[in-house]
Amino acid sequence: MGRLKRYYPDLVLLWVAGGFFALVLELLITRHTEEVQLVGVFAALLGGAVAVLALFLHGLRNLWLVGFLVVALAGLVGTSLHRMGADDGGGYAVGYAYDDDEREEDDEEEGMPPPLAPLGFTSMALLGAITLYVRNGEAKEG
Repeated sequence: MGRLKRYYPDLVLLWVAGGFFALVLELLITRHTEEVQLVGVFAALLGGAVAVLALFLHGLRNLWLVGFLVVALAGLVGTSLHRMGADDGGGYAVGYAYDDDEREEDDEEEGMPPPLAPLGFTSMALLGAITLYVRNGEAKEG
């Protein structure tokens, strides 16, 4: 149990990095790559890179915290853009089209961005920032 407690913050940072890199794949698969949509791809790449680098470069904690906060802010901006797109009837649509046989809803909603999806960026970034803060706080105490 002592090892788990000791390495738990690093395991959480690895999980956060994996989550961000999975988001990169999801965004690329759904062709979320036009104009302002690229912000999501870059934010996910930044979040993953910050999480991985924070594992190895402990002395730059403040830089990594700022990086996580930038990604969290990008998630909030993305949520705002997605909500505007949903309110406008799909102001910009993701490139991925659902199979008509799988959809139970009207065709009007096809391609509408999920309004709260970018909050995943915000929550993972804040989880990474809190973990990084706690990890370095424990290192100073111990």
